[in-house]
Amino acid sequence: MEEFGSNPFEGLESKGLTSLRPVRAKEIPQVITFASAEKVGRGERLEVRREKSGRGGKIVTTVGGFPSRISQDDFKRMLRELKTRLGTGGGWHNDQMEIQGDQRESICQWLTALGFKPVLAGG
Repeated sequence: MEEFGSNPFEGLESKGLTSLRPVRAKEIPQVITFASAEKVGRGERLEVRREKSGRGGKIVTTVGGFPSRISQDDFKRMLRELKTRLGTGGGWHNDQMEIQGDQRESICQWLTALGFKPVLAGG
């Protein structure tokens, strides 16, 4: 019987194994491309809020007030791009974009780059 604290990998040899190289995470491009050549936003005001009530104590950042001229495909691409950039989950609920966590500053910077005018709303 082996004594407590012994290393079960002690007898293994690394001869013939290649050393693993560190894998770099895929860099996210800074340019956001959409269907039209211009920016998606045209100075429209969007409300960015931090909400907690009715969510079991979880904090969510919501973005609302998107213009009706934006297509469903653009909505999906915007959400996918934002979730990738922030490394969080999210979705659409009641015509609002919901992103997990308090991401207001990052979302405002991203929306400004798209041509919108984000406004922090609520408390």
